[in-house]
Amino acid sequence: MKKGIIITVLALITGSFCSHTLLAQNFYKEKISRNQYLQGGLGLGTMYADNYGGIRKFNVKFGPTLSFAYGRKLHNNIDLRGNFGFQNMRSQDQDYFNTQVIDSWQENGQAVGSKNNMLFLDLMPTIYVFGSENHTSRKKVNIYTGTGLGLLLNFNEETRLGSNGSQTSNHTHLVPYIPIRGGISYKLNIYTDISLEGTLMMAFSDKLDGNIGFNRFNDRPLTGQIVFRRYLNPIKAVD
Repeated sequence: MKKGIIITVLALITGSFCSHTLLAQNFYKEKISRNQYLQGGLGLGTMYADNYGGIRKFNVKFGPTLSFAYGRKLHNNIDLRGNFGFQNMRSQDQDYFNTQVIDSWQENGQAVGSKNNMLFLDLMPTIYVFGSENHTSRKKVNIYTGTGLGLLLNFNEETRLGSNGSQTSNHTHLVPYIPIRGGISYKLNIYTDISLEGTLMMAFSDKLDGNIGFNRFNDRPLTGQIVFRRYLNPIKAVD
């Protein structure tokens, strides 16, 4: 009887000790802030461009877009982030535009149709409305925005009208751009966020769609994505 009591007491003491040890380890692990993150996004994109239709009334065609990013915290409210992504899109159908516009494009050798595949890479600081010292103290909901500088590689199939009918040609453009990016994030758990994020790429070119001068401004790709972010553990030995 006494032997059983002693074994039970020892088991309770051992269990209590192990429990306190695990709690201490978890506390130590979370005390070290996770200042780096990886994220991936998936959504739809289009472009403000001469032959893409009316962007204000959403009379445009949308295509798939995806992105990946690595970021590092610089300050409670600021991080530095590198973004890489892909975007596929196409212009409006030819019958969307009136005859006078099509005739003018044909006369001036402008593209009446365009299919674009774009790769983009940019670096930008991001500012958060609600800062945090540690990943555990993040707000449940946060708002962020940022801008920077990037390069866009555009693979474009252009369609033009000639005396022998429509003709297609392939072109490649490497164009610098200024990304304007913002979103609203929601904390799913201590290590993961989900966000709704929008990006406008202010390209330094009006040639992305093979049509120049019909709109007032240069071509401007834009995207809307659902983004998942995971904060990385600085201690490699701990998951």
